[in-house]
Amino acid sequence: MSLQLELDELGKRIASFRKPQPITDEEWKVFAGNTVVVLMAGGESSRFSAVLDGTEAHKTAFELPNGDTMIEMTLRMYRDAGIKKFVAAVSHNAQSIEERIGDGSSFGVEVTYSHDPEHPVGKGGAVRYALENGSIPENCNLIVVNPDDVVLNFPGSFPRYICEAHIEGQKQGKLATAVLGTGQASPATGMMVRDNAVVDTQMYPFIPVPAHAGMTVFSPEVFPRFRELFSLEEKTDFENVLFPLLAKENTLWSAGLTEGLWIAVNDLKSYKLFIKTLEEGGHI
Repeated sequence: MSLQLELDELGKRIASFRKPQPITDEEWKVFAGNTVVVLMAGGESSRFSAVLDGTEAHKTAFELPNGDTMIEMTLRMYRDAGIKKFVAAVSHNAQSIEERIGDGSSFGVEVTYSHDPEHPVGKGGAVRYALENGSIPENCNLIVVNPDDVVLNFPGSFPRYICEAHIEGQKQGKLATAVLGTGQASPATGMMVRDNAVVDTQMYPFIPVPAHAGMTVFSPEVFPRFRELFSLEEKTDFENVLFPLLAKENTLWSAGLTEGLWIAVNDLKSYKLFIKTLEEGGHI
């Protein structure tokens, strides 16, 4: 059996995804009307410096060759699905984001800003701080999004799809829904070895381990955990603190990206892939 076939068999044992049950337009309207999207845009983006080339901009507000930005693309995608309330969690080069999206009125939405308190606090701390300063209402559904985790060519409404998955999970007592890519290509040449002999090789084999795609839907019942688990004195992300706890309690659900293309635009190589895909007609 070839290396990739072995990996494919492994993938079948690790994960299986199914599409969520669709909801009615009226149900979606109610859910979307009580949902806030947090645009995570506070990091320093050190790996993206080769693209920025000295430009004083946060990478999500860096102007693409077509004049767009990743944060504007993300905002429009959720707006077009029917969600109108946004919080931009910002820190490094926050002014570049405010210059691009302002208060959201030019997009027909409402954007408020939550600035990290004096120093970066990570995604977990950013959500906690936005809850404490009132940017996030206490009783809303919450979608936390990295605008540089881009989903292209998804058939239908991607925001509605992940929220339908979350609603399905809620009915089973789940508190959060992690959006997962079905795997990623290895950055190196993979090899199959039998008794030290290399019997198969493959450039960039697809590793079928589901990976968090930078998007999570939260029910308001999980908000107290952000206050309990995250400090405003240190930088902490919720993926490595909150996710293991919810998984242990069996309250973490998932939405699988079984269609479309997910690109984590975090360095020069992924940026070039992103731009090439857009130039070839890729779309949100």
